[in-house]
Amino acid sequence: MTVESGALRGEIVDGVSRFLGVPYAAPPVGTLRWAPPRPAEAWSGVRDATTHAPSCMQAITPEGFGPWTKEYVAPPPVSEDCLHLNVWAPASKGSEARPVLVWIHGGAFMSGSNSVPIYDGAALAGQGIVVVAINYRLSVFGYAGFRELADDPQGSANFGLQDIIASLGWVRRNVRAFGGDPERITIAGQSAGAMAVHMLMVSPQARGLFSQAIAQSGIIETALPTLDDAWRRGEDLKAKAGVGTLSELRAVSAERIMAILSAGPLAGAADIGGVPLVGPVVDGRVLPDQVRALQAHGDLASVPVMVGLNADEGVLSPDYFRMSPQMFASKVSRLAGPEKAALFLPEGGVDTEAGATAGNKVLTRLYGLASLVDWSRSAPAARGGRLFAYYFTHAEPGNAPDVFGAFHSAELPYVFDTLDVSPWRNFTDADREIARVMSAYWVNFVKTGNPNGEGVPSWPAYRHDTSTVMELGTHFAPYRTDAETLDIVLNRISGGLDRSIFGMAPEPGGASDGIPEPGAR
Repeated sequence: MTVESGALRGEIVDGVSRFLGVPYAAPPVGTLRWAPPRPAEAWSGVRDATTHAPSCMQAITPEGFGPWTKEYVAPPPVSEDCLHLNVWAPASKGSEARPVLVWIHGGAFMSGSNSVPIYDGAALAGQGIVVVAINYRLSVFGYAGFRELADDPQGSANFGLQDIIASLGWVRRNVRAFGGDPERITIAGQSAGAMAVHMLMVSPQARGLFSQAIAQSGIIETALPTLDDAWRRGEDLKAKAGVGTLSELRAVSAERIMAILSAGPLAGAADIGGVPLVGPVVDGRVLPDQVRALQAHGDLASVPVMVGLNADEGVLSPDYFRMSPQMFASKVSRLAGPEKAALFLPEGGVDTEAGATAGNKVLTRLYGLASLVDWSRSAPAARGGRLFAYYFTHAEPGNAPDVFGAFHSAELPYVFDTLDVSPWRNFTDADREIARVMSAYWVNFVKTGNPNGEGVPSWPAYRHDTSTVMELGTHFAPYRTDAETLDIVLNRISGGLDRSIFGMAPEPGGASDGIPEPGAR
């Protein structure tokens, strides 16, 4: 196998070729730290591509946390030399080039990796597509900015997004070597990866690099920071490192930079639910404006789209597991007003913390669904039957399913059909059937722009006149909910409340106890 930088040696397992740790850009180290990605250097001989490359720089929690057990998190080691991708493809090349899925991992732009076990692309490739999973720079390495670079034509920030765009260019130039079709590329991601998909759909620098899009649990619900914020991050990092120039900062070790980050947030970090995040900004180049504004103006790629969320995305909200009656009453009043509040109260009442917590979970699920519907009904893909919206409801077994439910990212092992990487969860035949159907939906969409096909339940397209959201998981049928309460939430979102798959934002100072490290996915 030969790509533009040289020859590769992968391996074939069960009819699927696998090439791991393939460089798509030069290592972003030394003078290339905080610089736009440069082409990968050529190598001599045959490069071994049978083992994963390191994950990008981040704090590692190898045993997981909360609902995210070890198969969901990035494994060690970490390194700045991380701009690599993995490829899975059918070992036998057909007469026609195969469609391509490019996977963008999640992790709040602060963590994650293409070597996360549940992202193994072999099962999807076995259904006749080429799967590519990428790494990209994270946190301060990807999203600090510097005034010294203001004249760079590619921009002085958003280096992580530039990495993703560079990887798509690499795929277009090289995927034929793996039997893939460069004109049939579907970008897909979950959480931060889905947010990146939305950003790519409005970025002029990504135009023409993909033909379809899948966004799982990542509708952009709040305004992004600005280029000035990115520059503030860079200046604060220099101050805390005790240096005065970008050149000096580039000489500081990655470990020292990680230690600075662990000591406290940088100036210019975004505050999402009380969690300081260092991620993409509106820089005027990669992102000319706020994503929601660009979407509203119609400045986005007109491609088929699959979009959805999980029922219990709220596990990332600090009040999902504990809500006082007073806090719940205040939230409902803010949302519906006193004349409509009774519609949102559970039958058992909310006089106790348990009742209020249960009511808040119902409200959070409804708010997420309304955010999905609000985005979908204004999407160009909803015209002409090119938008497919879903709501995943299945509680994955093995780690307190009665507590975490269909948590944020719980759909992933079913989409990738990678249940076998966590046998301790004791998956049932029902779980395996869900994985069969969901992986088929995703593969069908990559192949045709439509998830429907032989052997799977019919999934109606989302249209302006029907607004059908498909339930996936517990059932495979159009999802039904109370129309009156949904309309109330939709009207409030249309009236100015932020969309959020994670539920209605708490009042300042009103958050209560949640799970540890909520921003890590």
